[in-house]
Amino acid sequence: KYVFANPYMWFIAIAATFMYFIRFAIVDWNVIFMVERGIENGRAARLLIFMPLIGILGGISAGWISDRFFKGRCVPISLIYLVCLAFSIWGMYHFTDSQTPWWIIAAFLALVGFFIDGPQSVAAGVLVTRITAQESVGTAVGFVGAFEYIGAFFSGIGVSWLTEKFGWCGLFVVCGISCLVAIVFIALTWNRESTNNKKLFN
Repeated sequence: KYVFANPYMWFIAIAATFMYFIRFAIVDWNVIFMVERGIENGRAARLLIFMPLIGILGGISAGWISDRFFKGRCVPISLIYLVCLAFSIWGMYHFTDSQTPWWIIAAFLALVGFFIDGPQSVAAGVLVTRITAQESVGTAVGFVGAFEYIGAFFSGIGVSWLTEKFGWCGLFVVCGISCLVAIVFIALTWNRESTNNKKLFN
């Protein structure tokens, strides 16, 4: 009743699937992408550190901005971060090569980490507790978590197929589309987030 029959829970689960696809596609494959763009293997591995490192700040900042400016609402800040993520992915694709200064490449990796960790923390985390009943929060979090692993799974087999068929451009286009899909499904919970759980399910 509160999880499987709750359409808003499915919306968040679908959004989480696409967000984790983006995350693991970039984490798992970006060193190969950088090497093929002419960046030395060791430097590529070192540059990738900026993504999870700055990502920590993305999760913290999303929560703080949500509390400070949106009265604790998770949907608005998640949508803002996902739009910024799409532009960061575009920048990463266009500015990653051996001629680009290392700090620009690091900056785009940091931005991707920052803007993906934000919605993962507040949308796939806190928002889940807002759209279900209190007694089903644990189940709801586990439900969404399962879809996150599905996204990670498809990033493995999906990226391999995409790059083989359409090259790196195909992968980054799909990552951009994944941002759009996540935006749409998170936006569908806009009104529900602020509704009282008792009113929702009784």
